[in-house]
Amino acid sequence: MKYYIQSYLAIIIIFSFIIIGCAGVPPQTKQLFESPNIEYVNYALSSHGATAESPDNNPDHPPSKVIDGDTSSLDWDNGGGWEGSLTYLRSNEPLKRSYIQINLPGKKQIKKIVVFTLDSPKYPASEYGLRAYTIEYWHGTGWKMIDIVTDKPDKRYTVRDNVSGKIEHEINGDLVTDKIRLVPLLSNDTKKEYDLTAYGGQAIYNVSGSAKVIEIEVWCYPTLSKYYARDENNGLSLIGTSKPSPDEQEIRKIIANYKRGYDNEDLELVMSGFSDHFLTLDGKSKVDIEERAKKFFEDYDKINITFRDTKINFAHSEDLATVEANYTLECVAVIDNNVYRRVGTFVFNFKKEDTGWKIINAK
Repeated sequence: MKYYIQSYLAIIIIFSFIIIGCAGVPPQTKQLFESPNIEYVNYALSSHGATAESPDNNPDHPPSKVIDGDTSSLDWDNGGGWEGSLTYLRSNEPLKRSYIQINLPGKKQIKKIVVFTLDSPKYPASEYGLRAYTIEYWHGTGWKMIDIVTDKPDKRYTVRDNVSGKIEHEINGDLVTDKIRLVPLLSNDTKKEYDLTAYGGQAIYNVSGSAKVIEIEVWCYPTLSKYYARDENNGLSLIGTSKPSPDEQEIRKIIANYKRGYDNEDLELVMSGFSDHFLTLDGKSKVDIEERAKKFFEDYDKINITFRDTKINFAHSEDLATVEANYTLECVAVIDNNVYRRVGTFVFNFKKEDTGWKIINAK
């Protein structure tokens, strides 16, 4: 049974970049399809032109320390890392929260953000590190919390109840911005005690503890994709998730129909996005894919596919594109009623034909 899952998914869902085997393909397009392993760049480094700022400019732990490339906590006593105030907790005034802001060297498409809080044998994260915070991005007119991949989304926090020294955040969807900031909400050494001198009906607390951040990494695509770069060159504002072009909207509709087709065991809907000229590197045609999908529907029931982190990259010719996304597949085997689950990444290669965008090949 596991063999069926793996063999079907190898053709139906899991795909990789291949070189388009037809004459006249531009070198840029060939390079795009030959380079599936993107090396992301940490643009939150002063050596790359990033800057850091904060309303808390403690000379012993200045903002610049979070972009110097040093992720070790061992030098905290000698000025390593940034230290921010949590005095907003005295009267619970959100507008007085501190933050550490990173200005990237231009607009970047962000893939992942990594936060290093204080964590050493002398100062373990479980006792001195950040306990709760949000990470926000600048969308042109204000700040908004970044949507990250998580099993427990919370509109109030990016992280809560943290006891780790290193926290990785994978971005959910596409995010293009030139500024991000971390807003500390609580530290593991924070203590609040009611101030007996409080008056006027407002609760006032004495607050101890502080926000301690060693380093923030912002891992980005090395360059903006063709679509984002085109908007940038035209002077259009890139605000968070950029407005999809008509071509991107059409491709996303095909992917959505592909998902709905599997979820509803609708073979016609699954195949609606495939070109009649579809051909894999090992010679599988559209008919072969259709037969395998049909067999899959016979062998499995209660199929559910979810996609996340979908990326669409257009070639310079603008009539070729690749779509990459992470997926989770869940289904029930008809023969033994066992539940199967698989996660991975798929990549489709698209071409704009006379009838519109179609999936032309995959491995």
